[in-house]
Amino acid sequence: MKKALKISKLDAARRQLEMAIRLYFSSSDPVSIHTLTSASYNIIRDINKNRGGEPLVVKEQLIGFVKHEFRNIIKKKITEAENFFKHADRDHEAVISFNPEQSEYLIMEACSVYSALTGEMPPLFKVYKVWYISHNTSLYEFTEDVKTEMFKLLPRILLMNREEFFNEMLPIALSFRT
Repeated sequence: MKKALKISKLDAARRQLEMAIRLYFSSSDPVSIHTLTSASYNIIRDINKNRGGEPLVVKEQLIGFVKHEFRNIIKKKITEAENFFKHADRDHEAVISFNPEQSEYLIMEACSVYSALTGEMPPLFKVYKVWYISHNTSLYEFTEDVKTEMFKLLPRILLMNREEFFNEMLPIALSFRT
């Protein structure tokens, strides 16, 4: 008989998020990626809230900007795919239109908040964050130093597919363990 594992909530969240990132970079099943990401995100969100952290953007702050009468509709839309992929008690014949990009936002925020909670940035999180920021530069403000360095690398990064990028960057990220 195998020995039972003792796993904290944050460890479970990290493991789920790391597996989602591995699946993402191997262009694996978007449903599995989203399910793992959502589970991890929700654990991280709950711990962050319990510790008095700032509300998370995707599932908490966004709702705060919506008129009160539409909040439940928006909240349902944000969690629609994760619930659809986990439950079939009321809608066992339903079909969903799912945009896998939803997972990308959740992964990015979950990595950032996990790091804020633990003071750690696991290598897989580093790799994902570089990929995400490189492909979404218009979302971020950079200092001139960062712009200079980043834009030297950006053309090369953008020419790589996910798997090539992952295979090249993971050994680098592993060498800078925190």
